[in-house]
Amino acid sequence: MLKRIPIKYIRDYIKKEYKYDTCCYICGSKDKLELHHVYSISELFQRWCKENKIDKIEDVEYIKEIRIKFKKDYDEYLSSKNLFTLCKFHHDLLHNLYGQVYPISFASKIINWINIQKEKNNNGN
Repeated sequence: MLKRIPIKYIRDYIKKEYKYDTCCYICGSKDKLELHHVYSISELFQRWCKENKIDKIEDVEYIKEIRIKFKKDYDEYLSSKNLFTLCKFHHDLLHNLYGQVYPISFASKIINWINIQKEKNNNGN
């Protein structure tokens, strides 16, 4: 029986390989840093489960087994090149605009938004 929702097991497994940058990509803050995936892990995992005809995940051993395959199958989306270190403020702002779970097609919009915010921040200094 799972103690948490399946996506938490997935994120924990994927995040173990990531390293934070020393500051927010947008503003340079070193406080309350968080990682942001350009591609929503929740959306990717839902898509992967549908592709693999997985409806129910009730067992810890099963989630531990499939998360390895999920990461391997979707490595191009989950790699650190699709990851930004953001301060809590900018991370929350991004999710307020695009939602917690968003379509894969939003990736370029999100990268564009992040870069525009960085440019605005740099011009303000």
